[in-house]
Amino acid sequence: MKQFTIIGLGNFGFTIAVELAQYGHDVIVIDNDESQINRIKELVSHAIIADARKIAELKDLINSNTDAVILNLGESLEDTVLVTMAVKKLGIRNIIVKVSSEEHVAIIDHLGATEVIIPEKDYARQMAKRLTNDNLLDYLPLTPEYGIYEILIPDRFTGKRLNELNLRKKYNVSVIAIKDILADSMVINPEPEYTFHPDTVLYLLGKSNDIVRLKA
Repeated sequence: MKQFTIIGLGNFGFTIAVELAQYGHDVIVIDNDESQINRIKELVSHAIIADARKIAELKDLINSNTDAVILNLGESLEDTVLVTMAVKKLGIRNIIVKVSSEEHVAIIDHLGATEVIIPEKDYARQMAKRLTNDNLLDYLPLTPEYGIYEILIPDRFTGKRLNELNLRKKYNVSVIAIKDILADSMVINPEPEYTFHPDTVLYLLGKSNDIVRLKA
């Protein structure tokens, strides 16, 4: 079990706090809005009414062994900067900060945040990839270039062996897993001699453009 602290609720903070708690982690949320705390207090480990801008309060609320602190302080750059700096001084190793605009990313990144995100922009990128790839079932970004793509098997793959298709050389993608939908079974890191069957889902590691070429 890991420990996470979410500072600032709102839609993003509320959702990630509840999701982490459902995975069985120890989740502490901090917000100065009593109504928000009342909404979530039964869903997480600890829900605390406090003003994160008061540095002295943060020292008592955040354990240096916390696996990650996630900041969701709305559109106020001043508040986000102040709290990011305070959390950094507490020795937290992993600081994830949500910002509202591209202009804020460089500033918060310079302060030492581990990751700076713009949820709307990240979601838009993911949606664009799904709309571009008709058979794309899911997508997990790993870096700005690479991701794990879940796709339905192209018809032309059926009956052919993995080494026969030579996907890594032709398309610069790697097959990391194969799922048989009908049998509800999964093969991790399939052998080169694996023969593809209909009703199969592929999990591919690669770039978006290469995935599109593979499915063309």
